[in-house]
Amino acid sequence: MANVIRIKRRNASGAAGAPSSLQQAELAFNEADGQIYVGVGTGGAGGSATTIPSIGGTDWASKTYVTAAVSAVDVSSQLSSYLTSSTAASTYLTISNASSTYAPLSSPALQGSPTAPNQTAGDSSTKIANTSFVMTAVANLVNGAPDALNTVAELASALNSDASFSTTISNTIGGKLAKASNLSDLTDASAARTNLGLSGMATQSSSNVNITGGSIDGIDLNGGTF
Repeated sequence: MANVIRIKRRNASGAAGAPSSLQQAELAFNEADGQIYVGVGTGGAGGSATTIPSIGGTDWASKTYVTAAVSAVDVSSQLSSYLTSSTAASTYLTISNASSTYAPLSSPALQGSPTAPNQTAGDSSTKIANTSFVMTAVANLVNGAPDALNTVAELASALNSDASFSTTISNTIGGKLAKASNLSDLTDASAARTNLGLSGMATQSSSNVNITGGSIDGIDLNGGTF
């Protein structure tokens, strides 16, 4: 004759749920909810159970011990593993609103007002630059310049849109007379006198002036004494 092991049970007409008490490692089956319960404790064989969880039955996946096991899992690492698994795409696509709820990992088109950490000014890496980072960079570039000269267009206009402005200004300054030379650096002094209407008078000695032609008014000639 085969050996038969029986455990505590409650028939289907009774109340659902765990027994009020069990001994350590003692089993019980409740026909009312179709669950198998076990006594869990620290008193060893024969000791009273401190908890009586369900370990199986018709809806075992919803029971406490399963929930506790799931909560102990490193969700972050498991999620990462899931997203890189070969079945991820097929599982993901079974969500009816997946395309409107989740952004793809590659080239996501975010909506609303997504935020990002504020990177250090001057960072030139591939990190995401938020509006605060951009405004700080622009402010540092302008660096207090007046409103009329704080854009590239305004600077170009001030330089007359001359790409060779430095050369143009240098050449212009190079064609001017040096104040300290007192006109000694004139290229053509004779032409300059003519242009000023001085002609030959400007080159005569003050003690030997030769005047030819023309008329003189208001001159007082004094022969002196002897």
